[in-house]
Amino acid sequence: MAKNLPQQELLQKMEQLFRRFDQSGDLGPVQSREEWDKLLESRPAEEQRLLTELANFADLWRYLQQRKEKLGPEIVNRIGRLHELPVTERTSELKEINQTLLHRVKDADPDSRLRH
Repeated sequence: MAKNLPQQELLQKMEQLFRRFDQSGDLGPVQSREEWDKLLESRPAEEQRLLTELANFADLWRYLQQRKEKLGPEIVNRIGRLHELPVTERTSELKEINQTLLHRVKDADPDSRLRH
């Protein structure tokens, strides 16, 4: 029994962490636009800009996935390097990535309706 104790403790800690990602957890998905707006308002301005660009990227990527289009290696590489940049540069780079994707979407479908 004593051998299982560390494993049991680890399992309990993992369950606690996973519960944070449940709908009602502090790291759970945002359920409404109002909840998203409150989350943004609670963050510093620089982080608000980053979160906004991340949300825009998620919308664009979702749209491309629905159309069965890929991001492409250049975009994937740029996204993969974002974590290396300071927040301000990360936001600028992400904004440029979003503009590139938005131009691709508009070129492919001029009637597309994306939130931006």
